[in-house]
Amino acid sequence: MNRLRQTVLADCRTRAGDAPGFFSLTVPTGGGKTYSSMAFALDHTVTHGLRRIIYAIPFTSIIEQNAGVFSAVLGRENVLEHHCNYMGKDEPEERGYDRWRGLAAENWDAPVVVTTNVQFFESLFSNKPSRCRKLHNIARSVIVLDEAQAIPTEYLDPCLCALRELVDHYGCSVVLCTATQPAVDDESLRTRLPGVREIIADPAKLYADLRRTEVTFAGRLTDEALAGRLDGLAQVLCIVGTKAQAKSVFDQLHEREGAFHLSTNMYPEHRRRTLDAIRRRLKDKRPCRVISTSLIEAGVDVDFPVVYRAMAGLDSIAQAAGRCNREGRLDGLGRVVVYEPETPPRMPWLQRCAGRAGETLRSLPTEDPLGLSAMRRYFELLYDVQELDKKQIVKRLNASVGKDLLFPFRETAEEFRFIEDEGTAVIVPKEDEAEELIRQLRFTEFPRPVLRKVQQYSVTVRSRDLARLRSDGAVEMIRDTYPVLRNMAAYSDDVGLCVDAGGVWEAEGLIA
Repeated sequence: MNRLRQTVLADCRTRAGDAPGFFSLTVPTGGGKTYSSMAFALDHTVTHGLRRIIYAIPFTSIIEQNAGVFSAVLGRENVLEHHCNYMGKDEPEERGYDRWRGLAAENWDAPVVVTTNVQFFESLFSNKPSRCRKLHNIARSVIVLDEAQAIPTEYLDPCLCALRELVDHYGCSVVLCTATQPAVDDESLRTRLPGVREIIADPAKLYADLRRTEVTFAGRLTDEALAGRLDGLAQVLCIVGTKAQAKSVFDQLHEREGAFHLSTNMYPEHRRRTLDAIRRRLKDKRPCRVISTSLIEAGVDVDFPVVYRAMAGLDSIAQAAGRCNREGRLDGLGRVVVYEPETPPRMPWLQRCAGRAGETLRSLPTEDPLGLSAMRRYFELLYDVQELDKKQIVKRLNASVGKDLLFPFRETAEEFRFIEDEGTAVIVPKEDEAEELIRQLRFTEFPRPVLRKVQQYSVTVRSRDLARLRSDGAVEMIRDTYPVLRNMAAYSDDVGLCVDAGGVWEAEGLIA
């Protein structure tokens, strides 16, 4: 595996001297994209006299991980983390960095900026001075889009338009870095990226050499049948489509040794400790059965011999396969089993992705389901049926020739939102530090630094779930703004927040 990763790195350094423009880095999961893409960006920046590197990541769950990797190599003073989950440190030796970071985050005045897709793309379409201050520093940058396929499809047209503008008129280079390359150069797209150059010399050979799993299909499985299959395996990861199914399957296994649940119903610090326990069991070759939502696909470094995955888009199945035989230590291939869940997800987007994946597999029955040909076909089908500019942003910004350019800044900023319903964070005070942060939140004149730290102990819920918790008296509202869970019977050490249990109180919870 490490020898193959070295070939990826060598290809990146070889192609770094190419003229600025659009590049793709197509490497299977586990092939060393993080280090290699940064090596390309560094060499490309030096060769062409560019100003900085902007590394955009779709998942906040891995942004700290990648920023830590880059800081260890390049020096912390050269890497700016800019995302909502960043926590300042209270130690005196950390205050200088935090002060610099606070200033640099205003305008991205740093050699390397590690940020989120949300922060990057929404800044390009924002009308807020606080977000627009960084725009001039995006010019003459290398922009690495990690997991490029994760750009929301309904905003694909405006995002591609923005990238073309940055390359054509602002001296930028863009690297689309992913194991599942989206077909953004397809001629059927209204706004396609022209002249995208692949960095890897022979992607097909690399995929063949890095093949560590075999995908099979199990058909429809009830939650009970699925739990029975998992119970028969010593170490297995099962990735389901919904939080409800994750809880349903886990409830049937929770008394078994080494059973774990992972979902966003658990606050981040809880998930982090659970993942540490999972990794220790895997390393010690002890029983480990994990039932998780798709959050574990977002760059979480675990290595299972068997992975079950609910039917989804081919890109999601490929990400799941990246948690199977990740280091190639098995004698043969790892097993990835795709199944149809008893209750399919209700979200139309997930249904479309699964439908297009099924159509792809039927049209290419002899192809590797995770190979380059199948993945290309999947994205072509997905883009063909999906509205790529749902809010008509491109149409709104393209004034007719000869007319006044009436640029609707406010309307565009309001419409261009990757996350429509961001929900509300409920603070879970199960740990002493969380209680101390709640105490500070009650009295501080400047709550923002406290809110950043308390995110590690918060679970985001939808509006109707928060309303239910409030009607059950399960939460306390700090300063009428910040909800704190007070009925701890609604939070399980195994599965996290259980909104349904908010109205049931344990006796000790009723004693003042």
